[in-house]
Amino acid sequence: MKRVVLILALFVSFAFSNTFTNIIQNVSLPNVNKALEDINSLEKSYSKKDFDKLVKSWKKVQALYLAGSINEDYIDTPRYIDIFHHGNEDITKQLNRAIKSSDDASVELFRNSTKSINAIEYMLYKDEKLSKREKELLDVMFKAIKSHLMDIKTVYSNYLKSKQRSEKWGNAVIINKLIDSTYKLKEWRVGDPAGYSRKYKDNPDNKRAEYYLSKNSFSAIKAILDAHNEVIGEKEYKNFATMALNSGAKKQVMQVRKALQESYEELSKLKTDDFSNAQGLFEALSKFHNAYYLSLIEELSVTAKILDADGD
Repeated sequence: MKRVVLILALFVSFAFSNTFTNIIQNVSLPNVNKALEDINSLEKSYSKKDFDKLVKSWKKVQALYLAGSINEDYIDTPRYIDIFHHGNEDITKQLNRAIKSSDDASVELFRNSTKSINAIEYMLYKDEKLSKREKELLDVMFKAIKSHLMDIKTVYSNYLKSKQRSEKWGNAVIINKLIDSTYKLKEWRVGDPAGYSRKYKDNPDNKRAEYYLSKNSFSAIKAILDAHNEVIGEKEYKNFATMALNSGAKKQVMQVRKALQESYEELSKLKTDDFSNAQGLFEALSKFHNAYYLSLIEELSVTAKILDADGD
């Protein structure tokens, strides 16, 4: 089941500069630029080390993906880059077939899923050496992801040049994304492999981890927490926390920050990508999610409705 958060009533406006614009300028655009830098480095090196960097930068882009709210044409762009928890497709069979094929690499990789970051992980980590054919396939993947990241950058850059949307609209989009991100973080990225999610209750399996093959799952989790810290933490630029504090929600902001810090601490206690002792992390992330959804929203007079829909 997919939890979809719809904001039905929006925040009141505040007298200072637009929060959404500040987030795009100081968080979203720098993060996508870093992801582009990392994919360019990976394109040159084909190295696992550079892939690890891309995972971190991409997760920060994905965690606070706002381009789809700015321009609906780009709602599905993250799914073109990352297929985790979307569909039941086994891309390994398709990629192995592509490796053996003599057809043009771009023709062979006609599905978005076979040009995803997940496909790159498989190619780089399935064994120790890369053949000429595997590099040809990787080049197609790099080009596709770079194109999608450039689309995201263009949406953000154009937004900053255009007439800004209202503070009410922007604040609703941001809190909706924060809630959605923390839910998926606790349920999909920790709850599923650790056996604490509703779907896999008491049935743990590390192979459900997001980056099981490359052992980047914990790095991805930390990157997502870092993205939240950029939005709700104490920063030199005005962020979502600035708006909330100015609206009188200091207690609630402190609760969110405390839960975020606890999540960092619980993550640091665990061995790399071993979810067997992740109960503390799952509980901390649950508090983090609830601090947004039950505490901060209520104080800021936002009404959210949870809809259960078929899907992941």
